[in-house]
Amino acid sequence: MSTEASDAGPDVPPTAPAPAGGRPFAAAETVPAGTSRRNYILGIINGTVGTVAYDFIHPDLILTGLVFALTLSTFGDTWAYFLVAMVSIINKGGSLLPQLYVSSMLEHRPRKRPFYILLTFVRGFGAAMLLVAMWLLASRVDWLTLGLFFAAFLIVSVCMGAGYVITLDMFGRMIRMERIGSFLGTRELLGGAFSLVAGLVIVQPILSRGAAGHDNAILASNYFWLGLIGSTLTVVAMVFLIMCHEEEGPRAKHRTTLAQSLIRGWRWVKRNPDYRAYLWLRIAFRFNDLGMTFFIPYGVQKLRSAGPGSVVVLGGILVATFKLSRVVTSGFWGWTVDHYGDRVCLIGTGLCFVLAPSLALLAPLLPPVFGLPIPLTTMALDLPLVVYLMALVVIGAAYQGSIIGGNRFLIGRAPPRRRLSYIGFLNTITSPLTLLPLVAATIADRLGITTLFVLIVCGGFLYLYWAMRVRRDTKPAIARGKPSAAEAPADGV
Repeated sequence: MSTEASDAGPDVPPTAPAPAGGRPFAAAETVPAGTSRRNYILGIINGTVGTVAYDFIHPDLILTGLVFALTLSTFGDTWAYFLVAMVSIINKGGSLLPQLYVSSMLEHRPRKRPFYILLTFVRGFGAAMLLVAMWLLASRVDWLTLGLFFAAFLIVSVCMGAGYVITLDMFGRMIRMERIGSFLGTRELLGGAFSLVAGLVIVQPILSRGAAGHDNAILASNYFWLGLIGSTLTVVAMVFLIMCHEEEGPRAKHRTTLAQSLIRGWRWVKRNPDYRAYLWLRIAFRFNDLGMTFFIPYGVQKLRSAGPGSVVVLGGILVATFKLSRVVTSGFWGWTVDHYGDRVCLIGTGLCFVLAPSLALLAPLLPPVFGLPIPLTTMALDLPLVVYLMALVVIGAAYQGSIIGGNRFLIGRAPPRRRLSYIGFLNTITSPLTLLPLVAATIADRLGITTLFVLIVCGGFLYLYWAMRVRRDTKPAIARGKPSAAEAPADGV
């Protein structure tokens, strides 16, 4: 007897027909109207504050800048590339690797909120350690302080990954399925809007303080204050989600082992072409993500007209640009998944992943043409920098499409009793690919960072190909009163 059949019903592909009525049971549909509205509002506040908090300690645009700036002068190019890669590996690997284990531990529990409360305390502890490490880096940059920094960042990243699968399952119990697209889009829209303001009004002035003197102590202390603000806002955001009411819903009857979860996941990959295509999308994303990981090193090395190393102090402007893109595209992607399904959203995301690194490759080849002073900095805005910022805009659109389209795919197509492992399996088995930044750092060091970005363009084409292989999602038609159960998740009763 299969693992699935032993505790949660027949072992069938997640795209099998749903029960009568054409829609799987969802706990959120039983929540009283007043409670549902309260959950919707608190969830949006949680997402808004959490998005702003994340951007004060953004791994690719903030922490990478800190590590690269401090280690470049101390250890040289090779070690600086390697340590930048470590930021990405810990961020992605720490977030992805434990997700299936967390899923196997929790999916038989009627509610996930108690574990989210525990997670809030652990993440707060990790954030405190990270702040101590940043404070020490202001006075000494050595392997001891860097080790403490990376250890604290690992705790934060693991908590982020565990929180991801828990919150998506909670959303499936708290928010009605026909409102998931608008819910996710509104969270990202408001979060991006406030992050845009925060990046220009708070982050950039802090990073620009003392930048002209190239003093590592001042640079590290600047990042410390950003970390303090970001960590405080993170805890506040998590408290808002704790205030939500979570209904009991479909769950596994018994806890399964990690091995059983892996076997079940591979069975889904084998039998469900959509799940298999989405697995390839996650693999392709790991290659696309290298563009974000090495965005600042590429700009430092290639945008010579802006001045060597000066891109590092543009952290606030980079965050604001990234968020502007996400603000503009959030509503569009949310509307797209509600009206046309996740497939269209994912195809648009693939096009953006092709275009973004292409623009980055184009930027250094262009003449300066003009030079406009950039407020709050000593830099000038020329044509290469404009095109480079456009590349970041497209990256932001791609990430937003990947988040909204991907989350809609996972929430809408997962078996309700197995939503946690449906999500966690994909992230866990692709977690070894988070080591790709080490390979990328070697390529950048040996063959040049331009070669690396050419390979990232190929990753964009891989994403686009598999997005086109995802079958059309029929749930938007269901939400508009046109029942069709052909694509509904199994295990829905």
